[in-house]
Amino acid sequence: MNAGTDSTAYSYQQACELLRSGYLKKVKLGWNIGSDEFFRIASDWCDTGASIKKEGEHFTITLKGFAIPRISQN
Repeated sequence: MNAGTDSTAYSYQQACELLRSGYLKKVKLGWNIGSDEFFRIASDWCDTGASIKKEGEHFTITLKGFAIPRISQN
């Protein structure tokens, strides 16, 4: 099965679910992300090799491969 290219998440939880799915390489953060959420998602995903870039009004997380990070313990 081929991985999709990108999708939009509207919450932190949805972003993590989309990234963990293994089907997407790029997820747009389509909500007004606060600094705490930004640093939390950066900590969870950038350690696994993902990159976060500002594209227009929103941030986009791009995976370099499909590593699945540890499950966050809220």
